[in-house]
Amino acid sequence: MGVMSSSGKKKQKAALLDNEPSPLLLTMESSTYTAVEETILILDSLCQRHHLEYAIFGGIATILYGSGRATIDIDMIVRVEVDSLDVVYQQFIGEFRPLKEEPLEFFKKYYVLPVVHNRLGTKVDISAALSQFEQEAIRRSRRLHYGTVEASFCTPEDLILFKLVANRERDILDVKDIIRRSRNSLDASYLRAHAQDFLEVDRPDILENLDKFLERAGREP
Repeated sequence: MGVMSSSGKKKQKAALLDNEPSPLLLTMESSTYTAVEETILILDSLCQRHHLEYAIFGGIATILYGSGRATIDIDMIVRVEVDSLDVVYQQFIGEFRPLKEEPLEFFKKYYVLPVVHNRLGTKVDISAALSQFEQEAIRRSRRLHYGTVEASFCTPEDLILFKLVANRERDILDVKDIIRRSRNSLDASYLRAHAQDFLEVDRPDILENLDKFLERAGREP
């Protein structure tokens, strides 16, 4: 993955600043979409307008890949340089209201911006994709339909890795579900190669759990 020069970063930031945030005027009938679908459409339109690369992951993507779980919250990663976090913050604020006190400082410290859509009330967690893994997940993302709208979603392999990293009970259940439903189409080599990368940051559980769940799914009829 190439490294952007300092002059390139300045040009990118200047380009971002040229696109001042303003409310999105989408021609849609409110009854045509669910709140989640309309929020996804707004997020996709906003990112395209500001030339932001992104991918939706989390529970919404899990549903897309066949899980029976229910959620109305949206998780997304956005590719952004550290020195452009304030610009990206301004691009989302307007359509969305921040949920944290001192939200910009929270975004700069934790690289996640929890917001809620002003009209629809849909919660969105916007995470800065700063690691190579997160940026590759965005690069590999697919344009897929969620209900009646189209947006960029991470692949099932990257979704599995995200959830193995989070390692909460709900995430582990999702991983088992995704592997069971997609076992014949998953790229196991890609999964194992990236799970091994986390050994460098003292997370052997990621590879151990992955191998265990893949083996278990392989024994199922």
